[in-house]
Amino acid sequence: MIPSASIRSAACGLLFLCLCACSAGTAFAPSAVFAPSPSGGRTPTQTPSGATVADPAATTASAPEPAPSPRERPLYRIEAVLDTLLTTGGNGGMMSLTVREEVTYTNHSAESIPGLVLQFEPARRSELFELLSLSANRASQTAPASIENGQLRIPLDAPLAPGETVWLRLEYRRLIAQEDATIGWNDYQIVLGDWYASFPPYREGKGWLAHAPGKVGEHLSFPYADFDILLDVQSDTAYRVAASGVSEAGGTPHHFLFTGRSFAFALTTQIPFIRTAGNVEILGYTRPHYEAQGKIIADIAARSVEIFSERFGAYPHSRFTVLESELPDGMEYDGLVFLNPDLFPDYTGNGADYLTAITAHETAHQWWYGRVGNDQAIDPWLDESFAVYSELIFYERAYPSLVDWWWWTRVDRYPSHQCVDHPIYQFTRFRDYVDTVYLRGATMLHALRQQMGNQAFAESLRELQSTGLGAVMTSADVFRIFQAHSAVPLYTIWDAYLCLPPPHG
Repeated sequence: MIPSASIRSAACGLLFLCLCACSAGTAFAPSAVFAPSPSGGRTPTQTPSGATVADPAATTASAPEPAPSPRERPLYRIEAVLDTLLTTGGNGGMMSLTVREEVTYTNHSAESIPGLVLQFEPARRSELFELLSLSANRASQTAPASIENGQLRIPLDAPLAPGETVWLRLEYRRLIAQEDATIGWNDYQIVLGDWYASFPPYREGKGWLAHAPGKVGEHLSFPYADFDILLDVQSDTAYRVAASGVSEAGGTPHHFLFTGRSFAFALTTQIPFIRTAGNVEILGYTRPHYEAQGKIIADIAARSVEIFSERFGAYPHSRFTVLESELPDGMEYDGLVFLNPDLFPDYTGNGADYLTAITAHETAHQWWYGRVGNDQAIDPWLDESFAVYSELIFYERAYPSLVDWWWWTRVDRYPSHQCVDHPIYQFTRFRDYVDTVYLRGATMLHALRQQMGNQAFAESLRELQSTGLGAVMTSADVFRIFQAHSAVPLYTIWDAYLCLPPPHG
């Protein structure tokens, strides 16, 4: 929970909810990048939840707007200004990111949604965050919005019925510290990973799949969404802009149109290595003294995209980017992944190294996380077990003589006897989490393959990808699809590895 005092400081600009009519559901026509709104001018009032809301008497009503049209997916229209000129702060030099965001969301569930919840990671570091404005067309006039524990909660005037659409608009400023984080910078790279407010998936009977962080693992989950983003970079440094999507033709600001699971940026002074995998452009980025590793990660990523596209279904974007980064181990976003340089010194160049395996693993997340999503906090095995097993599929095709090496080096020497389907909150040590969810999960999938046969197993993976494209899958989906392709029951395997196996029968 964000302390009340921190919220008061962070939201010193203003946080207001105005009840007005809806925005039109027309295609987004981006304007010039905005000039950030000045903070101040209104005195925040403390609410019981710890958030701050502008004095309602000081809020002017907006002119009525047409109701938004329903959308197949959430739409994020974002204008962002990144200023890399360092300012003095308590944690040293700070860059700044100012964001104006509009989100349109349609309730595609069969139940009414009582209020909105957005994942709002920029606000988790309240000492670096300032909310400038917030409005929503269906916001409650009596219950205030709140920001707590990296979540933005907006009560509605009435539940959002099935098929109804809501919009919200917010503007905020986030200082960027020099740190190895999903919003951070160092001497060669600026990372903007979890930098915008996003809806989590909504699941009937459970509500929003919005979770607190654990000691290990990822807690954020995302529905497929449409993105229309303008990024203006104000800098004296000639940064290359790596992103989940490909910038539209033209100069600055950079304009991105993208449909996918998430959208991340990395601004870098690293050197690029370009490959192709069919119609997909592969970009690898490393610092100059890691040129050999830069070439190999681009090569492995390209080969992985080829193999996984053949086995699981086509990679859905025109570009895939892999960057050296100080984020721990590897970190995936849709269309863009990061690899820590700790993987670089031991690379062999012949495939028998962690750099090759982890590059294949992070590439596999473009299918197990990107194409098909999951509740990453509660069901992390639904992406991590499959991503590890995809490493084996890669080695079987690219380096068949190293399959035994892969089993021992990657999996067998790290035994675990815990349930593969534990949530992230079950673990306090990263090693235990990896050994169980990642590695024992891969062992479970291999047992399924041996039980049902290679063809049935391969067909199951491909159907998971075809039916789950753009969706958020559950363990029940996996059980159903695997059993449908198997000529023999699979209960003994599920029972041996899972705390919550499917019922028999």
